[in-house]
Amino acid sequence: MNKLDFLEELRYYLRNLSPQDQKEIIQDFEEHFEMGRAEGKTDEEIVRSLGSPQQIAKDLQSTQQYEKVPANHSEQKQFPRIGIIIGLFFFNLIVVLGPSIGIAGTILGIWIVAFSFVAQLFIAGVQWIIHPESFYPFELFGSITLAGLGLLIFIVINYVTNAAIRIFFKYIAFNVRLAKGEERA
Repeated sequence: MNKLDFLEELRYYLRNLSPQDQKEIIQDFEEHFEMGRAEGKTDEEIVRSLGSPQQIAKDLQSTQQYEKVPANHSEQKQFPRIGIIIGLFFFNLIVVLGPSIGIAGTILGIWIVAFSFVAQLFIAGVQWIIHPESFYPFELFGSITLAGLGLLIFIVINYVTNAAIRIFFKYIAFNVRLAKGEERA
């Protein structure tokens, strides 16, 4: 394959690019042929060193698409994205933060109550060991009841805590998607 055949085939595979881009690419390859000839290479040797025109065109098109997309994306969506981020910041600060702290405090308080109910059984056992003469069976049964209630609260609050954590992370992911301008898949 000589220079003309190579450039003709390359033009064919670059047909999806703009005429200006095609012209620049063809000029670059014509210069490449001129430099190769100056080094004493034949057209066939230069063509072999360049590779397939189809693959070159494919690589160039993918590179051009990659270069154009981020520029357009960042130029077109820069200001709306900043507005979204500022809006999310104030919305989260004013509307979401207070209830989130309240819910987290309530969950923590319930964990502490459940722990103290279970600990009541151990406290009653220690009291029975230290002062057996002032220990009444009612205290033992009351402590067993509170410990059982504490264990039930542990089970329920564990589910509630896991659900709250999942909701929190989903909300954070939603905020990130909004800030990035991504559509939900």
